[in-house]
Amino acid sequence: MKALKELGQNFLIDGSVASAIAAAGEIVPGEIVWEIGPGKGILSEAILRYAPTLTAFELDRRLELPLKEKFGQRLNLVRADVIRYDWSELIIAPDYRVKLIANIPYQITSPLLSKLEANREHFSRIVLMVQSEVADRLTASKGTKAYGLMTLRLQLYFNISILMRVPRELFDPVPGVDSAVIVMTPRQDSPVLRDPELFFQLIHHAFQHRRKTLRNNLLQILTKPQLVALEKQDKFDLTRRGETFSEAEFIRLCDLIASLRHVS
Repeated sequence: MKALKELGQNFLIDGSVASAIAAAGEIVPGEIVWEIGPGKGILSEAILRYAPTLTAFELDRRLELPLKEKFGQRLNLVRADVIRYDWSELIIAPDYRVKLIANIPYQITSPLLSKLEANREHFSRIVLMVQSEVADRLTASKGTKAYGLMTLRLQLYFNISILMRVPRELFDPVPGVDSAVIVMTPRQDSPVLRDPELFFQLIHHAFQHRRKTLRNNLLQILTKPQLVALEKQDKFDLTRRGETFSEAEFIRLCDLIASLRHVS
């Protein structure tokens, strides 16, 4: 079966990699697992060895019958676009917990991460094959080129690590990039933001123009007098660039900006 470029299909062909991804899910028999883009079922097969309740989202109608013939009732196949699908149809209770284990089409990476962020309280463990560059951004430390908006947003709620790198030659057709498998688990020490909307606005502008100083980027949300007052309140050097600020510094900065706006 020919892969469809418009669906971002690159089928994993290495069974040992599929086995490693499934093992990283730390699946307990009977627990709920989701898979996105099962393709020809190489990862589904590895996941099902652990006897979970597996739901797989597949958009390609050509794969529906082969997957059902291969796995039967062991696989709950949902033929749908997982990004547009109403997850509330499956997340049926506040205490619903699921593990996501998937080799995703890379074109849905950003919207999928946004949906995972929004529904984070329902995911106990996430194991994803993503582009190697995305894995680097998700696990980056401050001061590095890869550190940015995606880093801060996802690390705010998840502990993220790279399990393994996967060369492009292990896919059919061979993609133009190498891949990596990441593991995301809920962060137990996630900070409580006093003003989440302001915090996300702050970090968005901080990285909007990476070569500019934070002072210049903040002119989009603060007046010059407010910036002067901000620098007087704390020892922040706003001539630094956004990538040199840690999560804790951004949170402190957000609280100070909120105070300034309240006074104004």
